[in-house]
Amino acid sequence: MIIVKDKKIKNLIEDICKEHHGSSVHQDSNIGYLWYMYVNGSKQGTFKPFMFMAELNLLVATGYVTEDEKQRMLGMMLSQDEDNFNLMAYSIIHFRNQRIKDMGLYVLDNEKYSNIEYLTDVLSREMFKPSIV
Repeated sequence: MIIVKDKKIKNLIEDICKEHHGSSVHQDSNIGYLWYMYVNGSKQGTFKPFMFMAELNLLVATGYVTEDEKQRMLGMMLSQDEDNFNLMAYSIIHFRNQRIKDMGLYVLDNEKYSNIEYLTDVLSREMFKPSIV
């Protein structure tokens, strides 16, 4: 379990949860409720890796991060090294800030995101299913 201590990273997690809740709630009530639990519910303030995965997928879909860069950042997050986690989180902060500066928030009425399908490009139920190897 990753315990986040850095205030900027805590703010990042909160901001990601709010933006993704707003983007998903009208497309899939289950995914919307998942985000709600981390915005206002019993999981508020808790970090789970799917949060950064969703943001990284959005960054890939908008062209701010490549698929290879995403995979390297996910590896850093999963390495259990706190320094790697912090470095990866600050990278997400940088790219997310650039995306918002250029495109605004990912909300339903923002035309700049009209080519992105939340439930396939950003976060789908399949992402939560265990892989069978």
